[in-house]
Amino acid sequence: MGKNFLNSFFFLLLFLGAISQADNFIFQWSSYTTYFRKDIDDRGINIENAARYLDGFTLWPKTIFSFNEDVTSNIPQEHLGVASILSGERITPGFGGGLCQVSSTLYAASLYSGLSIYERKGHSKPVSYIPPGLDATVSKDDGSDLKIFNPYNCQLLIRAAVKGNCLTVSIWGPKPKPREVKVILGRPERIENFIYTTTQRHILTKGKVIFSEIVSRDKYIISD
Repeated sequence: MGKNFLNSFFFLLLFLGAISQADNFIFQWSSYTTYFRKDIDDRGINIENAARYLDGFTLWPKTIFSFNEDVTSNIPQEHLGVASILSGERITPGFGGGLCQVSSTLYAASLYSGLSIYERKGHSKPVSYIPPGLDATVSKDDGSDLKIFNPYNCQLLIRAAVKGNCLTVSIWGPKPKPREVKVILGRPERIENFIYTTTQRHILTKGKVIFSEIVSRDKYIISD
């Protein structure tokens, strides 16, 4: 039996195993959708590429997912176009503009699914595609990353899809989500040239809150 045949057979088993595994994730734990414009720059292309690498990622129990390591690093540089990015307090053209929308959409879906947030950084200014407190900036250049921890004893599956100008990220499990999750976004409060907001999360069982946490306190600069 030839070496090429054995290699082909091995990869076929892996492929079939992946299909069988994907069929096990039939319960949607959370879903979040954001919107973008496709007629300005390459933002839509970058979002589609990042979503393609994110889609189908398996979150193993008690492990950490890193957006920079598991998504951004896997996208070939030549596949990223130029689109607007928020650099410091300035909006400028840059390669990979739109990746932060994918990471922010994933962050929101992760909060609603009950996943733990190991690392997250908000933008310096509010962004148009998601409310303050739900954004998550990523950049390999300055080390900003979104890291998510799966605290459950089961694998979870990330699905990411682009349809028209909509990006949807959802989390799926092999069984129903064990507890209800409520995410509460505080009303932004303006003080001078900044707005402040607090994001909270409540975990409920049978309608009763069993755990509450302040997920983040965010500060954004605004200009008149």
